[in-house]
Amino acid sequence: MDISAADLLDFYATPLGQRSIDVLGRRIGGWWSDLSGQRLLTTGYASPLESHLLPLNPLSVCHFIPARLSGVESAQNGREVLTDDTLMPLDSESMDRVLLLHRLEHARRPDRTFHEIWRVLKPGGKLIVIVPSAIGLWARTPGNPFSKGRAFTGLSLATTLGEQLFGLERMRNALFFPPHSAFIWARMPTGGVLIAEAQKLGGPAHLLQSPSPALKQRQTAPETAALKAKQETRSRDHGRKE
Repeated sequence: MDISAADLLDFYATPLGQRSIDVLGRRIGGWWSDLSGQRLLTTGYASPLESHLLPLNPLSVCHFIPARLSGVESAQNGREVLTDDTLMPLDSESMDRVLLLHRLEHARRPDRTFHEIWRVLKPGGKLIVIVPSAIGLWARTPGNPFSKGRAFTGLSLATTLGEQLFGLERMRNALFFPPHSAFIWARMPTGGVLIAEAQKLGGPAHLLQSPSPALKQRQTAPETAALKAKQETRSRDHGRKE
């Protein structure tokens, strides 16, 4: 990951960072207006969004932060955990919603990240992913966290989600202002980031999960039959010798 804890802390302490969080938080709240009774997981660095997430009334909120970003966690509220999001300490199908911010564009193995998110999401669970836009100014302007990592087009993001068994439901551009604190009230024709909502789908990813008892039984049935046949053959041979 080519982004540092200092990059994130410094940016979100500025008026530009605060306005960015306000815009993204209002977009998320518009899509997920009521999370009552639902468990929310964020991965990457979404802690600055907490003031927008808690009013949505989720049952619980947990922020998983990549261990290499040690230093950004406040650890004041007990909801931030330094961990590897390709091996989450969570039960399968235990989360209702997942939010990715400053994560996908830095993932060395996006397939592993998505596989783990797919595992912990409940059937029909949803995620929101926020990434730099390849056609926006933010990805090409140093000094903001969206200028680091891989930038996406709408097509490449939709393709990535589909390949990882997430069905795209909607996608929008956001941050239609320049990545400069002096011009945060200016308006640009293209947004600096893409924000997409997708739903967990069923399919071949089930084969990547731990085999179910029924599957294990089907897998061991041929071995059991072969062992039984071998035992019967030995019994017949032993009977002939007697």
